[in-house]
Amino acid sequence: MSAKNNPILKVESLSREKLIDLVKRLLKEKEKLEKEIRKYKNANTPSSKLGFDKPKALGLKVGRKPGKKSKHKGKTRAKEKSNKTIIVFAEKNPSNGNKNIKETGYTYEQSIVDFQIRKIVIKYACKEYIDLDTGEIFIAKHPDMPDRGIFGKNVQAFTNWLRFKCRVPFDKIASTFTGVFDITMTAPTAMDICNRVADKVSPKYDELKEAIKTENAVNADETGANRNGVPAWLWGFFSDMVALFVFNTKRGGDIVERILGKDFKGRLGCDGWSTYAVFSRAYGILLQRCWAHLLREVKYAYKKNKELEQAYIWINDIFKDVKKARRLKSEYLRKQRYNKLVKELERWTQMYRSYKGMGEIITKVKNGGEFWFTCVLYPEIEPTNNKAERGLRAWRVLEKIIGCLRSEQGEKTTEIMLSLFQTWDLRKANPYEQLKNIL
Repeated sequence: MSAKNNPILKVESLSREKLIDLVKRLLKEKEKLEKEIRKYKNANTPSSKLGFDKPKALGLKVGRKPGKKSKHKGKTRAKEKSNKTIIVFAEKNPSNGNKNIKETGYTYEQSIVDFQIRKIVIKYACKEYIDLDTGEIFIAKHPDMPDRGIFGKNVQAFTNWLRFKCRVPFDKIASTFTGVFDITMTAPTAMDICNRVADKVSPKYDELKEAIKTENAVNADETGANRNGVPAWLWGFFSDMVALFVFNTKRGGDIVERILGKDFKGRLGCDGWSTYAVFSRAYGILLQRCWAHLLREVKYAYKKNKELEQAYIWINDIFKDVKKARRLKSEYLRKQRYNKLVKELERWTQMYRSYKGMGEIITKVKNGGEFWFTCVLYPEIEPTNNKAERGLRAWRVLEKIIGCLRSEQGEKTTEIMLSLFQTWDLRKANPYEQLKNIL
């Protein structure tokens, strides 16, 4: 076999010029591969997509001791109200069969032994009337009759609960009703029910749009949400009591202004996306930049350059001081600590601005300015944007299951129902009961 066709080419046989050319090609290929990897594995890659090495492959002990997790506080289940009491007798001692026994008292035990699923079909005899003044003919309507279709409020509420709380695909919802409830249904019917309910409860969604504008602290974030493969975005705005989802064709633009409004007076938690900075400058809104993003990026840089160990330790210490300062009840003391933290972060940037791998991070910190410490002056806003990222997780899970939405109506239904269900969760209300009451 010639050297040209030999798969195991001996480097020693190459000339100096060919060796240099080979090294250049390998370095270029390495750079290309690293650039491709950075698209999927970087400081902003969620942990769910990073993967992990098996513990056994790393020489670590596999498994853990059974029992509760560390620092986990157990919780006893509240006793249910019993529907009836059954007295249980014994005729003999079960351990030896002896019948010479005597009753000495009671021991109570309670079990949830069953639940009932019933299909109830009601025929409404709707009387027909004529308006003697206008001649209009109309039919009497019972309040439990649905506005459209044959399915009542319980079926409608449960269909939406399965879809937007449990993230069940439409075909599985139809199978559940058909196989468990004996209510024949198809996937298109399940989808139509969700769309009808969304149209009916849309005024409640409009109320959330107005409510978010008056909140003292709002966290916002955005994530990809393609429609039939066409790029689009789902924006989420979250406070302690309101969750609002809005689909938008752009990642930027005036979306923040349209949702929060020009008269918004609260504090806005966010990542480093420029759309938030534009809104802040236009209306004087105080931002809170996300510390979780910053810490991850410094950690990522440290993993690639071990000279940055002290930079990573120092930035974590600053974050610990931020959390301590937020707990101070005195506004005056928080203001003092705020000024010290601003200066300390400036010293940190001065110290590490020339280190390899820190250029973009230092620029990010400087662009954030004093907005890294808004949470010290106003403890109602969190130092991270985790509230918004957790809020968007409901959509990310649903998207993984269904792939993508396929129509404008699908987007409308999804943003309305996700907003309502998550808002009810924040308010510790039962989403199923709340929806049923509205219907």
